[in-house]
Amino acid sequence: MNIHKLFDYKEYVNVNGMMFTDELICLLQNSLTLLQVENHFINMQYWGQIYAVDTDYHIAVGINADAVADRKYFYTTDFKFWGLLPKAKKKYKQLSLLTTFPFRGEPALKIKVLDEALDENHPDRCTIMKEESRLAATISNISEESEVCARGQLIKQPSGTVVLNPNFYGLTATEAKQLKSYLHIRPAQHRWNTNLLTRQDYNYSMDFLDSIDQDIPSGCWNLSIEQSGSIAYLKSLYWPGMMYFHKVKTADAGFLYIGNGRKNLDVPFLL
Repeated sequence: MNIHKLFDYKEYVNVNGMMFTDELICLLQNSLTLLQVENHFINMQYWGQIYAVDTDYHIAVGINADAVADRKYFYTTDFKFWGLLPKAKKKYKQLSLLTTFPFRGEPALKIKVLDEALDENHPDRCTIMKEESRLAATISNISEESEVCARGQLIKQPSGTVVLNPNFYGLTATEAKQLKSYLHIRPAQHRWNTNLLTRQDYNYSMDFLDSIDQDIPSGCWNLSIEQSGSIAYLKSLYWPGMMYFHKVKTADAGFLYIGNGRKNLDVPFLL
């Protein structure tokens, strides 16, 4: 969510089981505005909150020239110092899904992770992982699988750079009710012609990302239309605590995750 519109978006978040206090919004806006100026980011967004035993982690995203490829994630526990999260390694992204105990709120804490899928004598069966690495891996997993935007919110320029669309005026009431109107914010994983074969109004400048209606299994997303059809809420069953909202026919939209960082691996069995 855009940090300069947190007060405007407060009403959309608070009715959805989450709570934004005026004190928290003021802390975030002051702290993240300084972070944006210091790092010369074009856009600064509040990503969400990861629950921890001692002190919760608050996550922010800084965006430079490319809105997909040039994203930097930061974390803080005191709103004074924002640490840059390291790039998540594939190994840690897998291990973070196996970790069952909660975050402690200490980035330097070292934890042991047991991979029971490996043989007892395998050298990598028991791995030491810093909590900072686990946090980076968890946020990377959540972002790849559930960080979304509305169709047209991001556009690809002829040069190949992806930018926030300054002329985005929102989805129509009909479009807001369709899962294919919401796209993953990540490099496309499906073939480039997937949307071309499924959409009659295909436009490559907007449809270069994967739409969530292709996700497996069918039903892993919960889309609801509220307030007489004026607000669309999107939630992921895989990541409880994830929420995306969009006010129909306006540019108001935002992603937020507030949870413990645990993935619900039982979704395929529950549907």
